[in-house]
Amino acid sequence: MSGTTTPAARPTQDAIVRLMWKLRLRTPLIAVYDAAASDAFVPFAEAEPETCCFAFYDRWLAGETLVLRRGGGGCKGAFRALGLEKGRDPKVLAHMLTDGVGASKAEGLKASADLALAHLQSGEAPAPHLDTVLVGPLRVEQWDSVRSITFLVDPDRLAAVMTLAGYWSPDDVVSAPFGSGCSFLWKALGEGKGPLAVIGGTDVAMRRYLPTAILTLTVPPSHFSKMLTAPEDSFLDRDWWNDLMDTRGRWA
Repeated sequence: MSGTTTPAARPTQDAIVRLMWKLRLRTPLIAVYDAAASDAFVPFAEAEPETCCFAFYDRWLAGETLVLRRGGGGCKGAFRALGLEKGRDPKVLAHMLTDGVGASKAEGLKASADLALAHLQSGEAPAPHLDTVLVGPLRVEQWDSVRSITFLVDPDRLAAVMTLAGYWSPDDVVSAPFGSGCSFLWKALGEGKGPLAVIGGTDVAMRRYLPTAILTLTVPPSHFSKMLTAPEDSFLDRDWWNDLMDTRGRWA
C-alpha cells in the first residue's frame, strides 16, 4: 500500500478557526506530515531512543514538531506504524503482546498469541516518501504533505467531533480499534480504504502521557476539509451543544 494519498484542497485558516470556536477547543490540531524536516516546521523536537510519540504532548501544545527519522530515536512501534521500519518478526511481536514466549516482555493485551498475530497481519503500514515522518501542530501552508489530522479532546468534544465526522453519512464512520497510540495517527485510516475517523488515545501504555480527560479523534485530510463545512444549522449551533459547553464552563 503506497503513501500516495492526495490531500483535499487546502482549507482556509478562517474555516479552521470557525470550527475551533464552535467546539470551544483550545488544544492544537495535530498533523502527521510525510515530509522532510525543513525550516517550515521549526521548532523541532527530536526523540530519544524508545520514547513514545505521546511523550511529546506538552511540546506539541508549545508548538513543537516531533521528527521521526528512519534509524533514529523513538519508539520502534511508532516506526513500524508510520512505515519507517519493517520491524521484528510478527510472531515475536505477537508473543510480546501476550505471553512473552521468546520475546523481551509479556504485555498480556490479547488472550493468545494467535489472536495477536491475526491483529498484526490485518493491516498494512503506510509508505512514507522520505526517511522522515513529522508529527506536530497543523500548519496549513504545508497541507500537501499532511496525511492525517488529530483532535485532542475531552469526552464532551469527542462526542462532538464523532458526531460531526458522521454528519453526512447514514452509516457509522467512526472506528475505535485495538492498537498502539501511534497506529491511530495514520495506519488505522488505511490510506483512504479504512474508516473516516478513528478514536485513539486508548492504548494503555501511552495513556500516562496524556491528561486524564484527553482522547483523540483522527481523520484523513479530505474528511477534515468536509468537517470544516458544517452548516450554521448543525448541532454545533443548537442550544443543546452550547448549553453543555456553558454547563461545563460553570463547573470549571
